[in-house]
Amino acid sequence: MTDDLGPLRQALSELSEHGGSADLYEGTLRRSRQLRRRATITTGAAAAALVFAVGGTVAFAVNHRPGPSAPPAADPGQPDCPSIDTLGDLVELPTGWSFASTGVQCAQTWAAAEVKRPAGGDIRYLFHYTAEAGWRYQEQGTEWECRELGLTRPAPFCTS
Repeated sequence: MTDDLGPLRQALSELSEHGGSADLYEGTLRRSRQLRRRATITTGAAAAALVFAVGGTVAFAVNHRPGPSAPPAADPGQPDCPSIDTLGDLVELPTGWSFASTGVQCAQTWAAAEVKRPAGGDIRYLFHYTAEAGWRYQEQGTEWECRELGLTRPAPFCTS
């Protein structure tokens, strides 16, 4: 047997002149770009779905968790002690007067706050609480008789 490869070489040479191999190269590049785009889109969609899933789970959990427990029911006859700001909204102090930073002293439905004056001297404003009206200014003075206020226990702003 003789290996006469001349006609085969001639046929391959003619095929290469027609550019058959270039068509395959361009097609391969196009397909590669398509696959890369699809992979990028798929990865992005998966990441977005993951973010929404985690965010939705967190939002659901936050919206369905139990709220803070309610504070114990306050006795309507025993209100919380008011702040200096609350009492300051109830009265208009004369010019130069201000509530002392010592705070508010409370006993049952009564509250007293010390007032600083330019002239000096101790003076307190007395406030009373009722369920209908809330905290209201009562009077000013230095001390009050606990029995007259209806207090059953000693308070820091009154005498026994």
